[in-house]
Amino acid sequence: MNTHHIIKLCDRCYWDTTTETVKFHNELVSLTSNMTKVLKLLITNYNKPISSIDIFFHIWENFENEYKPKNVRNLISNLRKRLPCLSIINYYGGSYMLKKNRESHPVFNENLIDILDQAQNGITISDPNQNDNPVIYVNHALANAFGYTPEEVIGNNCRFLHGEDRNQPALEEIRQAIQAQKEVTVTLRNYHKSGQLIYSEITISPIFDKKTHKLKYFLGIQKDATSLQQLIQQIKGMV
Repeated sequence: MNTHHIIKLCDRCYWDTTTETVKFHNELVSLTSNMTKVLKLLITNYNKPISSIDIFFHIWENFENEYKPKNVRNLISNLRKRLPCLSIINYYGGSYMLKKNRESHPVFNENLIDILDQAQNGITISDPNQNDNPVIYVNHALANAFGYTPEEVIGNNCRFLHGEDRNQPALEEIRQAIQAQKEVTVTLRNYHKSGQLIYSEITISPIFDKKTHKLKYFLGIQKDATSLQQLIQQIKGMV
């Protein structure tokens, strides 16, 4: 059987580019003509955000009235109901993106924690659905960088690393990004368990549930950690 015209959308869900139909568990999924149009548009632009207004005029190209974002929101919502396995991401400002299906290897899944534990960059995962967004995972690179064991970090909000140094503009950037559920990269003044000042460049990213699109975690990746002494040496080397 020729499968070159078949695209896997998610587990047991396939798009036929020839007939422009969807099968889920080998059964055809009933879609309206507008749902089919928007799904085809999203598939054609895999992993690329498409603005709501572009979707609107693509679907309702002969629409005489003014642009109505509500029509697009309702269409996307109905498509999600018909195909809840699809990973359609909402972007601030009114854009939508279909994330391409990626096959994950079972052996990779089994060793994921080992991979994170041995990563050279510091990694944290926090749970914003728990009170005070506590750390639920930290790898050895981050814990060691600040002189803690992973057990000492887990259960705390990452702000404990700032100590009493709370007057940092970067902290307000983080608060705003967390509230808006957006990614942010900042440089923070953090402190080693011994009290030593450490400058940390950190990227914090929201992680969403693929099916419900609700916020599940925040992923923190420490790209660089430099002590004050190291920073002074770097400056001296540049002079």
